[in-house]
Amino acid sequence: MDGQRSWENIASAVIATAGPLVGAGLCAAWDVPAVVPATLAAAAVAGVAVRDRRTGRPWSERAFRLASGLAAGGWTTWSAFTGPWHLANLVAGAGAALFGAFVAPAFVGEDAPTPGTPTGTAGAQPGVPTGRRAVWKQRIERIARVQPITITSDDDWPLGTGFTLHVAFAAESGDSWEAIDGVKHRLGAAAGLPRGCTIGVSEGDIQGTAVVRVPTVYALADDVPAPADYSPLSIWNDLPIGVNEDKTPAVVNLRQASGLIASRRGGGKTNLLKVLIENLLRCEDNLTWLADLNGGGLAVPFMLPYVDGDVDEPPIDWVADTPEKVLVMAEVAAAIAKDRKARYAALTARAGGDLLPVTRDLPQITIVVDESAELDGDPMAKKAMQALLMVQRIGRAEAVNVVFSALRPTQDTIPVPVRKQTALKLAGPMDDDTDLGYMMAGAKVRSADLIHPGTFYLRRGDVGAPVRQIKVYRTTPARISMMVRATAGIRPKLDRAGQQVGGEAYAARLESLRPWLDRMAGKTDAGPTSAASASWQRAASGPGTVAAEPEAPATDADRDARREAARAKLRRFTARMEVSQMPKDRLDDVFGSLVADLRPAEQDGDGWRPELLLDLAREAGPEGIGPTEMQRKLADRGITVSMKTINKWVAKYAAEDGGLRKLDGGKYTA
Repeated sequence: MDGQRSWENIASAVIATAGPLVGAGLCAAWDVPAVVPATLAAAAVAGVAVRDRRTGRPWSERAFRLASGLAAGGWTTWSAFTGPWHLANLVAGAGAALFGAFVAPAFVGEDAPTPGTPTGTAGAQPGVPTGRRAVWKQRIERIARVQPITITSDDDWPLGTGFTLHVAFAAESGDSWEAIDGVKHRLGAAAGLPRGCTIGVSEGDIQGTAVVRVPTVYALADDVPAPADYSPLSIWNDLPIGVNEDKTPAVVNLRQASGLIASRRGGGKTNLLKVLIENLLRCEDNLTWLADLNGGGLAVPFMLPYVDGDVDEPPIDWVADTPEKVLVMAEVAAAIAKDRKARYAALTARAGGDLLPVTRDLPQITIVVDESAELDGDPMAKKAMQALLMVQRIGRAEAVNVVFSALRPTQDTIPVPVRKQTALKLAGPMDDDTDLGYMMAGAKVRSADLIHPGTFYLRRGDVGAPVRQIKVYRTTPARISMMVRATAGIRPKLDRAGQQVGGEAYAARLESLRPWLDRMAGKTDAGPTSAASASWQRAASGPGTVAAEPEAPATDADRDARREAARAKLRRFTARMEVSQMPKDRLDDVFGSLVADLRPAEQDGDGWRPELLLDLAREAGPEGIGPTEMQRKLADRGITVSMKTINKWVAKYAAEDGGLRKLDGGKYTA
């Protein structure tokens, strides 16, 4: 009586027809009271009705099955009382059976599911779709042009802002989640979703299934204040940075996945970087280094509590604000990664995986790069970017990670290796969807759907991983200050081996920041940094400053002390492993600067000042000028100066970021 054209249902029909006849015959032969078959028939009909309700059969089919059961029970009871072999009884029974067979198709659907019958997806036992499921089933089949699908469940989001559909495609159809993902914007338009509500599609746990997230209320318009939670975190765990469309936490993980962040001005990129740094500073097993080419502006709110004396140690372990300083930072990071690979190989193997088991005593180093586009402005900047790419390439397992950011994710600002090797991507509003497509390869997303600042597309994984729209938490300088003070005691220090590999470059990182920190504190008489920092670091001044012009020694004792310091620098420099990998032009500049201090001071003519070399370089323009030409031009002005003196100051100005940049052919420009 199911109406299904199968052998199982044919057998059921035969049993339903012959059963009452056999039952009535037995009751008549054994002289059973008529109340007995009536009671049994009523119980059977009640059981069938309850089962049909629990399996979700349509009301028309339930009514037909109930009527058939009552008719069969009534005929059995009547025949048991009067005798089933009378002609009238047999004619009445046969007529009822034929009538039921003819009218069954009008009440029972051809595709009505039978409980326990598979629908092409393992474990799926759906009923006939009704309501929302029926609407979306028809809509997806029509717009995505796929074979009939089954919506196995539709779950409402906790706050009522949308729902999730679990879709199973027809068996052997070859249809996949990508068919729905390719038309999700058309589905949203057909459903009349509010502007900004972007349907999200991803593959289910089984191939041939899909998970479709449908936001029905745009819940990302308002700012979401960052929670007042300053409890310790771990770099191993997910870090909360905002909320998803369904208001669940949006999280990222930076233990091994390098990151890429991009958004146009005003899109919320700086706020996102601050939220990310907040989470990194809360990690007990992570050190944060910042390559900030905007004059250190991103680091200011984090460093203020240290400047004001509220905390004893700077929360950001290392800040670099010029390509030269970024290059030093990246070289140190790469050297630490290489050292860890060899030094801690046994420790990693004993941990049972391929990742260094970082702890508070052996922390991860995470370099956050603000404005990656600025690293492509000159040859030194390109070297810095190449060094950062090396860190990204070799530092994953050894817990030396990089997070890049830029205003536009184009090939000019974000090299292809950065895009391909970053498994974590956050894309904000763009001026051009092609930029968004370059960053989120394969994702069907539009910048126009990010209609409020602070909304980003988040992808955790490579091409093919789902992309979700999130709202980043809103943070403020006051919150950052509270967070820095509350977490002052949990941040780790670089392990001893890392400090040894970093050498003078790492040891002098805070000293090079001193003028910048003093200005932040309001000290207007901040002088130049100490000479303790090695000249090869190219980082003698703090963020946003130009190296102070060196002055000639005043006495023989000063001159001897300076020579001794130069010899010490030279010994340390030649001991460094980076010498063998250093480009020849940079090696010449640094070596010339060091050797210049070993030459005795000479008496030069009246009117000589080292800054005249900078003036000559500026006058020469982009073509540059060589030391010999500098000496000749000075002589034309009546200033006598030796070639040794010119070479000495040219080398210093070029090596210590004092204003000169070396060109091909031995010339210099300002």
